[in-house]
Amino acid sequence: MKPQWHYRPERNWINDPNGLTHYKGWYHMFYQYNPHGDQWGDIHWGHARSRDLLSWETLPIALTPNGEKGELHCFSGGCCKDEAGQPHFFYTSIGAEEDGRDCTHGAQQWYAEPADDDLLTLVQTDENALLDEIHPGFHVRDWRDPCVLRHAGQYLMVLGGCVEERGCVLLYTSPDMRRWTYRHILAISDKADGIPWECPNLIPVDGRFALVYSPCTEVRVKTGTLDAELRFIAENDDVLEPARNGFYAPQAFTDEQGRALLIGWLPEADNVPHKGWSGVMSLPRVLSITADGLCMTPIPGAENLPGVQRVSVPRESLPCTWTLHDNGKERTLLTLAPDGTLTLDRSASTLAETPDKFPITRTVPVKDANDILLAVDGSAVETMVNGKWLTARIYPTK
Repeated sequence: MKPQWHYRPERNWINDPNGLTHYKGWYHMFYQYNPHGDQWGDIHWGHARSRDLLSWETLPIALTPNGEKGELHCFSGGCCKDEAGQPHFFYTSIGAEEDGRDCTHGAQQWYAEPADDDLLTLVQTDENALLDEIHPGFHVRDWRDPCVLRHAGQYLMVLGGCVEERGCVLLYTSPDMRRWTYRHILAISDKADGIPWECPNLIPVDGRFALVYSPCTEVRVKTGTLDAELRFIAENDDVLEPARNGFYAPQAFTDEQGRALLIGWLPEADNVPHKGWSGVMSLPRVLSITADGLCMTPIPGAENLPGVQRVSVPRESLPCTWTLHDNGKERTLLTLAPDGTLTLDRSASTLAETPDKFPITRTVPVKDANDILLAVDGSAVETMVNGKWLTARIYPTK
């Protein structure tokens, strides 16, 4: 049941997509990678590239922790092109707890510059690193995952974390991507539950902004605008993906065609350690903002991949149930109800005891004609109804 076209390296652990960029005709996807095993640890940046976002070529490791500077892990981060179109990379540097550099209280934001035009090697530096001291009078716990973009003649950076036990996204500005000023909290949780917000993305889409973040549960998105003071004025707040163990830590970027695109990580949900590999990347998605908030459609050409169907279903045909997998003893069902309840039933998806089997449900908008994508690739299942997605993992024994 190994996925065939959902990207993953041949072996070992992967998680969050990092540094997504489109440069000189190539789509580059970096990602969290443990080169020494199939469990989380010793985090480097792996690297793959593609011409079409459908078939990927695995390249050598691009970013390795700098042990001479006490770096143990290169956590997640992004890429921003300057006015000349040159890519620059940003990430969270983690060291040892005894050195005050642990991920909970001692994270630092470092830079990495490409050593070549193929972006095969990224060289990091702690010069001008962002430290928690940039915040006047308060501490950010679990401060990480920089996303940088150009806006209104300057550069914006958003970072996730937790302030006074409330998950949040924080905003910084710079004239040159090196000298940064803390501005304010861009968005913050209503609950002081101690859960940090991870992997924030602020990306322009259709004249507005989408703020995507991963609050250690379902991935969420706010759409809205930035005012003159760079305050985020939210117009819509929605679930991007409902299952933390099916889709997490997505990253968005703008390609050379001006499209806003997004790729996420599909964690394993079989609860089986040491099978040699762990994690795949999602089908790339094209972003748009409509009356329903942020919507995503599959990258053009996805319909030609094995196991992918795209159908139109009239409202009067609802409820409708699709069998995504059935081998006579195990099956997975997807149901769309007239009220917009979309349910993935995995209760009979496998005879094995360890995989997650609980149903996953979300609400989607219902139209007179409903645009539906069904994609099954080994253990990876991605479904879409009218731009809203539900992604999960299944593990049939046959």
